[in-house]
Amino acid sequence: MAYSRIDFSASFTQDSDEVQEMFCEVCDKHNKQYAPAEGFCEECFQYLCVTCLKYHKIYMKSHTIKDKDNMPQDFCLEKCSVHQDELVKFYCQACKKFACTECKTQDHGTCSMVSHLPALVPGIENSQEIKELTENLDMLMEDLENTEKYVNINMKYVASQEIKILDTVMKKKKKILSVFENHQKEIIQDFEQEIEDTLKRLKEEKTKKIEKLKENQRKLEKLLNDEENEIKKKIEIIKKNDKTVLQAITEKTSKMKIKLKAISTELVHYQNTDQRCQLFVAMKKGQEIIEQLKPDIDKQWENNSIHYYKVKCKASKRNITNLQDCDTFFTYQEIHESEVPRTASCHTDIKFKSDSFASLLNSFSFYAPKPFLCLLSENCLLVTNLDRDKLSIFKDMLVSTTSYDTIDLPSNPWAAAKVDNNKVAVTFPRLEIIRLITFSKSMTVTNTEDIKVGGGCRGVAYSNNKLIVSYKTRSATVKILDMSGKVLKIFVNDHHGNCLFADPHLLTISADNTVIYVSDFEKNCVMGLTFNGKVKAIYKDYQLNKPCQLTVDRSGAVFVCGRWSQNIHQLSPNLTKVNTLLGKERAVAVAHCQNTNRLYVLSQLDDNIKVFDLSLE
Repeated sequence: MAYSRIDFSASFTQDSDEVQEMFCEVCDKHNKQYAPAEGFCEECFQYLCVTCLKYHKIYMKSHTIKDKDNMPQDFCLEKCSVHQDELVKFYCQACKKFACTECKTQDHGTCSMVSHLPALVPGIENSQEIKELTENLDMLMEDLENTEKYVNINMKYVASQEIKILDTVMKKKKKILSVFENHQKEIIQDFEQEIEDTLKRLKEEKTKKIEKLKENQRKLEKLLNDEENEIKKKIEIIKKNDKTVLQAITEKTSKMKIKLKAISTELVHYQNTDQRCQLFVAMKKGQEIIEQLKPDIDKQWENNSIHYYKVKCKASKRNITNLQDCDTFFTYQEIHESEVPRTASCHTDIKFKSDSFASLLNSFSFYAPKPFLCLLSENCLLVTNLDRDKLSIFKDMLVSTTSYDTIDLPSNPWAAAKVDNNKVAVTFPRLEIIRLITFSKSMTVTNTEDIKVGGGCRGVAYSNNKLIVSYKTRSATVKILDMSGKVLKIFVNDHHGNCLFADPHLLTISADNTVIYVSDFEKNCVMGLTFNGKVKAIYKDYQLNKPCQLTVDRSGAVFVCGRWSQNIHQLSPNLTKVNTLLGKERAVAVAHCQNTNRLYVLSQLDDNIKVFDLSLE
């Protein structure tokens, strides 16, 4: 059935204490007259006035009539959009549509789940369905606010990036001109020293040389100015395009927020005025709108990206001769977001009242990594420790950062990886198993499942319904398993027959699920492998000592923690160094939150977990 759209602007002007009275449907339909209802026929599902009630009892003696005090008080005053004279009275749970009496007969004659609206709505204002709808609205509103936040960050970066690049060009231009002028002075001085021998000839030559140098300088200045203007044009075009995209996202998110706020306001209004039928209708409409908006909200999050670029000067060290031979001085290069250096600013310290957690952090050996982080959501962090047969759970971190729970484990765990929003995979090297642990919303364990994976299992990652596991055995390996433990692929040697790994501690998966990143504690490197076992890249740096836990952000940037160097290196997806982060925090474990773009860092400096906001440098 079709139903008429509610005029929300009119609805919201009604007093919250307004009491609605049901009218006689027969008088309204046939005479277009208003008469208060004094009774209700349970067979006809009609409200009747005194007069109509009198005749109804005469001609419909077998029908059951309820008087005014006992007739249904929850009613819907919406008219059917197909049958304009009929009120909406029924809801078909099979078709998920509203119906008047005519619609019920014509369209739902064979449906077995057609119910009278007043029978469905008692207690709806406190139902789980309205609660979940309200929570869903809040979550989507939060997603939109996060999108707006990163739009604002990108807007600021678009402006600052231009200033930074143009400032670099200006400084390099001044430096080039300074080099030119210094060499010019040297040449002039050389000629002045020879004036004593051939004064007249040298004076003439001096004048000619000066004129020639000035002409060359004018040409150089023109060339530099032309290149500077060309770079300005490129940057201006990119900035304009980026702003256009970001402004379009802002406009779309604002419109979607208005729709969500309207739904929320309407629900609150009908709850406060006890209009259960109207609340039911608004609730169903709100659910439809949310389902329509979800794909577009996700799309705006994906579209929220800008161009990143840098400019290099090719003529940083040149003399006057090769400056004249140079046809270009600056190279403009676009780069991926993952290659832009990050800065980390402390958002909060997760300080704990309990001394037991401090002992947990102090219990690990500096030479062998034991505590690792696993971020289940921005509100829930898990910590494993090889010295303890427990899993530490920090939940409700948005509300409290001073307490945590623990659950008992069958043995000492090595690492954990997120499988789903409420499920993790934990490796147990001594038991040679991976345990899948499922949690409730309150983070109590609801189910466990053990998978036999073999001895020496250490790091674990999850991708596309597969487990990727590293092993410290006689021949160190990385295996890809299905969710029952069946081995799908084994990576041991490279194409030359050499051992790929020595001590593969932990793993993570690239943002596009195509590369496996492995930290090798003994080889002191990070390796990138395809899911077919091909080595894509290897990263080694003397400033990254004993690489351990890795994590990846949504742009593909890789963050790897050095256990002995106690810092975090930012790498590009192809494992080239971009930046060094948090060198003074003595970081020993790290996890990244995609939704908030934050790093969770286990710090040995003061036995705390620190949370850092990441931003582009």
